[in-house]
Amino acid sequence: MQGDTHVGTLLLDHIDQPWLHCRFTATAAWDSVRPVLAAWTQAVESDDSNELAVDEALEAVDALQLALVAVAGSERIDDFLIHVEGDTARFRY
Repeated sequence: MQGDTHVGTLLLDHIDQPWLHCRFTATAAWDSVRPVLAAWTQAVESDDSNELAVDEALEAVDALQLALVAVAGSERIDDFLIHVEGDTARFRY
């Protein structure tokens, strides 16, 4: 979620601690956050990544103010790391 906007759905596939691996289904709102999350993943996973690039990418992700919200709405996670690639995602909190 981004505020009240549903940007995608995660369906847990398996757990490989500390990461939870999921299937990801985007909504139309996904296009507004996708570039920032893609840049974050690139910064972290790049062979030539540097600390400044990672910090800047993480700040951009934090600025999105995303949250993970359980379908039942009973749990909200605001502090997490997530990587989304196509229809798969992994996150940790």
